[in-house]
Amino acid sequence: MRALLLRLCLSIGLALLPLAPALAITTGKLLEVEIDKGDVVHLARPAASVFIANPAVADVQVLSPTLVYVFGRGLGETQLFAVDSHDKVLANQRVVVSHNLSGLRRAIAEAMPGSDIKAASVEGGLMLSGKVDSAAEAEQAARLAARFVPPKTGEVINELAVTGATQVNLRVRVAEVSRSLSKQFGINWESAAQFGNVTAALGVGRDFLDSSGVIQRGPNSLGALALGYSSNQLDLNTLIDALASEGLVSVLAEPNLTAMSGETASFLAGGEFPIPITNSNGDVSVEYRQFGVSLNFTPTLVGNGRVNLRVRPEVSQLSTAGAVRVNNLEIPAIATRRAETTVELGSGQSFAIAGLLRNDVNSSVSKYPFLGDLPVLGALFRSSTFQADESELVIIVTPYLVRPSDARRLAAPTDGYTRPSDVDLILKGKVQGQPSAAAKNDVGPVKGPVGAVGYLLD
Repeated sequence: MRALLLRLCLSIGLALLPLAPALAITTGKLLEVEIDKGDVVHLARPAASVFIANPAVADVQVLSPTLVYVFGRGLGETQLFAVDSHDKVLANQRVVVSHNLSGLRRAIAEAMPGSDIKAASVEGGLMLSGKVDSAAEAEQAARLAARFVPPKTGEVINELAVTGATQVNLRVRVAEVSRSLSKQFGINWESAAQFGNVTAALGVGRDFLDSSGVIQRGPNSLGALALGYSSNQLDLNTLIDALASEGLVSVLAEPNLTAMSGETASFLAGGEFPIPITNSNGDVSVEYRQFGVSLNFTPTLVGNGRVNLRVRPEVSQLSTAGAVRVNNLEIPAIATRRAETTVELGSGQSFAIAGLLRNDVNSSVSKYPFLGDLPVLGALFRSSTFQADESELVIIVTPYLVRPSDARRLAAPTDGYTRPSDVDLILKGKVQGQPSAAAKNDVGPVKGPVGAVGYLLD
């Protein structure tokens, strides 16, 4: 009986022996390789044939009967098969070829240390996810990822979330002080004398007598002192012009404007004045030119709280200097202060982007030849003019990284204003009513309506 059982077990073992190697099949495992890189696959038994389903995605190289090298050629997914000499399947393995994600992660870590950026290979391209501090960092990561996408094989899908402030408020200060000094002194003569049949006349300076003999004042509201003597033989008239004037002009403009990073914003506080234009047919059309305080700027966040700023502030006003007259119509000129530049600043830092210091001096002397050169008496036949203009201009820009705020925390110029009553306006001459309690205590903007509200009933 024992001999019968031993022979039975031996027969079963011999029958199962050929099947044992067939159970060592590499199946269901995922082999991930990056493009232009590879990995090795170990087989349990020597293989007689090894092949890949899609050679355009991956290629194989048999290093030994039990060692196969898989090389990624293109993006996608394929299948690896290996069989032995008895056509038994030794390997049936899924192969996925992805982008060079390890190289991309190293590049991002070197360019932006400490950033929370994840890269994944998806169908049709690369996908970036995670958080960055600025839009400039997101753009930089996208440019790096684009280098790891083969041409015409996909695109970069940017899903990065910008957690930092993406809006920039720009404050521009345009300050100018102009000082002018003018002095003028001159003696004008108009005289005539008759000696028998001989008449002699002398005129020095400007013509200050009209056709009726009335003395006319000079231009620019000159001070005038007139002296005259008349007899049968002598007519002597003298006019002394004198002027001393001093002027001071101060211009201060502080426009503020907010824009998102990478977007251009513009601002104008002023107006437009008409300019008539006549064409070849004699038809008159009107064009309008802007003047006032304007600001154009484009901010770009470059990381670490710094802003690359392209700014163009301008302050202009109508001026009679340089005005032209056409058909009895005076067209004014425009006095303009303008600057355009690109600077890089940190939030809250200021930069003087433009400045001008000007000093103009004009001096002139007009005199009668020979008589004006006489010692002492020559001053009676001379006129002198002196004019000095000094101006100093500076333009300062200050960017701030800002976030939206609650409306209750923002104050407006009209907060606390109360319309005056008839008694305040007529009897007291006031243009504003009694301020609210909030305005008196300076506790901030008023949250509700101030003064009489509702419908106006006639």
